[in-house]
Amino acid sequence: MSDHPPSLPLSHPLRVETIRQRGSEVVVRAEESRLSAISAMLGLASLEALEARYLLSRNGDRVKLEGRIAARLHQTCVVTLDPFPVKLDVPVKLDFAPEDETSAASRRGERDDAEIDIEVLLNEEDPPEPIHDGVIDLGTVTLEFLALALDPYPRKPGVNFDAPAAEPGSESPFAGLAKLKRDE
Repeated sequence: MSDHPPSLPLSHPLRVETIRQRGSEVVVRAEESRLSAISAMLGLASLEALEARYLLSRNGDRVKLEGRIAARLHQTCVVTLDPFPVKLDVPVKLDFAPEDETSAASRRGERDDAEIDIEVLLNEEDPPEPIHDGVIDLGTVTLEFLALALDPYPRKPGVNFDAPAAEPGSESPFAGLAKLKRDE
């Protein structure tokens, strides 16, 4: 997740202190008037419906979010350029902590010496997302997880890309380069 400009087409700010410790259910639904702006932002042919259902629980200033995002949309096939329908059901699970805790956690991983050392820990959990000024924007969470769930190279079901067959008598560009090199 990242800091977001206020111009995102879906915003649903939630103050952390309004979240009950035992859990608060929140529904984020894109209004019909915002669907085309979200569709344009994500490069979709169209977006018919977007709804997220979250359960948030709080432990002090830390928040745990679990839920699902449901979307009905049309993507454009990269082979035929035809729009086709897509239904998404995206699970979401995030932890949030106040900004000062998340920045301290990221600094713990920094080293002062000039040597770059990268260590990949496969079973380590992601650090918590920052809570900005006591507010979590569930609209931003919804848009980011929807964007991550979209196929970057969507294909209409049943469509395959077959490379055009080489014309008889034509040589590959690499064969032409090899011939040039031999002629030197």
